[in-house]
Amino acid sequence: MRVLILLMIFSISVFPVKSGAIDALNVAGNGMLVQKYRLRIIAENIANVSTHMTDTGEPYRKKYVLVVPDKDGVRAAGIMESNAPFGQILDPSHVFADENGILRTPNFELNDEMVSLSYANLLYEANTTAFKSSRQMFQNALELLK
Repeated sequence: MRVLILLMIFSISVFPVKSGAIDALNVAGNGMLVQKYRLRIIAENIANVSTHMTDTGEPYRKKYVLVVPDKDGVRAAGIMESNAPFGQILDPSHVFADENGILRTPNFELNDEMVSLSYANLLYEANTTAFKSSRQMFQNALELLK
């Protein structure tokens, strides 16, 4: 939960006031790219919600995008893996259960990932709207100069 809150705080970009339509296009464009990247990683997490064993011998670890402020709004600084503990279910009949019948599950909940997906989609749409508005203002300014 702490990771989700930290990601939400970094996703809302606080950047210095810029002037000009080109800067607004850059900020909105970078925001769209970061949210697109977040959507892809969240989709990967959702696809692996039932992965009980990976190549490392443990369940799938949740991945998240580290978003940091930048001169052009925000940027993705990298992909991090969650260190949250894995879930445990008593299921002695499962192939990947240990000798005590405990099955370890991925370290995230599907519900949380669906909320993150909705939030990232909303931010992507907001950046798209800002980009379109900035582009329109830029085109109107060019028309005035003719």
